[in-house]
Amino acid sequence: MDRHAYLILAHKNFGQLRKLIELLDDPRNDIFVHVDAKAKNFRQESLDGTTRHSRLIVLPQRFKVNWGGVSIMRSELALLKKATSESEYAYYHLLSGMDMPIKTQDEIHAFFNEHKGYEFINLWEFKKSTRSRFRYFTVFPEGEGKFRTRIINHIFKGLQMAVGFRINRNIDFRFGSQWFSITDSLARYVVEKENWLEKVFRHTSTCDEIFLPTLVAGTPFSSRLYVPAAVKNQKEVNMANMRFIDWTRGESVRHPWVFRAGDMSLLESVPHLWARKFDETVDNNIINMIYNKLKH
Repeated sequence: MDRHAYLILAHKNFGQLRKLIELLDDPRNDIFVHVDAKAKNFRQESLDGTTRHSRLIVLPQRFKVNWGGVSIMRSELALLKKATSESEYAYYHLLSGMDMPIKTQDEIHAFFNEHKGYEFINLWEFKKSTRSRFRYFTVFPEGEGKFRTRIINHIFKGLQMAVGFRINRNIDFRFGSQWFSITDSLARYVVEKENWLEKVFRHTSTCDEIFLPTLVAGTPFSSRLYVPAAVKNQKEVNMANMRFIDWTRGESVRHPWVFRAGDMSLLESVPHLWARKFDETVDNNIINMIYNKLKH
C-alpha cells in the first residue's frame, strides 16, 4: 500500500484547518503541519481528535511567514525534512490550510497509483517583471508585503539596474505555482539541496514560486513532469499540479478567487483533486458542503 504525506502550511482559520485534516485522515496518509509563528491564537490542542487513522505531526519549529518571503521556502523545506525523516512516501503533497480536497481519498490514491512516478509541478512562462525577483539583491526579503520595505526594495533594485549589478548570473531560473505533489526521490533531492537553496534565494523575493521549478530544471526529474510545458498565462487552468485555482475572478493579482457556495457545481465538475482557496470568514457554507460530501 503506497503511503502519502500531506504537508500543510497554515496561518489562520483553524476551524477550517480541522475540517481539512479530517478529510485527509486515512490509513494511507500521514499529515505534517507548519503553523505560522505569527499565529498567536493557535493552540495545538485545537487539532486534538482530527485524526483516527493518520499520524498528525505539528512541527515544533515555527517560522514567521511573510507574503513573498524566503520564510515560505524555509517552511516548505522544514515540512519536507520532517516527512522524509519519518518515512518513505510515494508522494508528498503541499497544501495550504485554506485548501480543500474535492475528491475522495480513494479517488486521489487511485489517480496517483495510475500515474506513479510523475512529478506534479505547474510551470509558468516568465513575465519580464518576474526576473527582478532573483537577479537583484533584495534588502528586505521578508518585506515584499509591507509598503515601506517594498518601496526600499524597489529603489535598491533600481539602483542595481542602473549600474548593471546582478546576482545569480549563472543560474537557469524557472517559474511556477508554489503548490506541488512530488515523489520521494524528488523530495529527498530537494532536502539535499537545502544549503544551495538558502545561498541562492536568501536575498530574493517571492521565491516560493521559483525555487522548486529551478531546482528541477535540467535534471532527470524534468522528464517526469506530468505536464512538461510551461503555460503562457498564469490564469490558465490545467492539470499540471491537479489543483483547481481560479485566478480569473480573484480580488487582486496576488490572490485567487475565494470559492463560495454557488461554486459547488463547478468544483464537482472539474477533474482536479484539490482546490484553493477557501475562507471560513468569507463563506463557511462551501467548506461545510465539501466536508459533508467527502467525510466518511
